[in-house]
Amino acid sequence: MIVVDASAVLDVISGDPFSVSLLQRVAGQPWHAPHLIDLEVLHALRRLAMHHPSKAELAEAARAEFLALTITRYSHVGLRDRIWELRDSMTAYDAAYIALAEALDVPLVTTDARLGRAPGSRCAVEVF
Repeated sequence: MIVVDASAVLDVISGDPFSVSLLQRVAGQPWHAPHLIDLEVLHALRRLAMHHPSKAELAEAARAEFLALTITRYSHVGLRDRIWELRDSMTAYDAAYIALAEALDVPLVTTDARLGRAPGSRCAVEVF
């Protein structure tokens, strides 16, 4: 069981050829994430389609693949205190993933190196 953030999911659904180790890590694992993941992934795909019209079909295919993924989602309501505690070292968005991984006592899988270096987390952060 792992918590995945939007950066990891976007690499998986985009078919990034450099993501082999990430794909191996997440394969066969139950994925968990805060509900926030939907907004972050859809925002990134919207931005891709809007700023690169030639990639609109790619964005739509990635959106369909994202919607087909099995991800157990959690409300951020029970995580708010921990998210606030992490305010000095990361955004509230990133802290939501950290707080969930801590609550579930599982690693967070990300491609965000800055998040991997951020102090204060009490969970393993695996950066790919």
